[in-house]
Amino acid sequence: MSDLDQLLGHVRAQIRDCPTDPRLLDMEGTVMAGVASRRERAVARRSLALAGIVAIGIGWIGSVGPGAPAQAASRPVMIGMSDYAPSRLLGQ
Repeated sequence: MSDLDQLLGHVRAQIRDCPTDPRLLDMEGTVMAGVASRRERAVARRSLALAGIVAIGIGWIGSVGPGAPAQAASRPVMIGMSDYAPSRLLGQ
């Protein structure tokens, strides 16, 4: 064995004897929370992409379909004014 192998053997033994980090005990919960967060973001991204594709499809279908020709109104339409209003009955 070379000197490097002996040195690495001593270092490994020292590292093995060191206490473990207490954060490693909670690592599984943290990792699973991260996985759930990524999954939620992926679902939201897919839903947004699907909504965009549907909107583009509806817009394209609406633009390709035949439209009704434009026609002018026969007389100006006054909103909220019936045919029985005094100004209409008097011919104004």
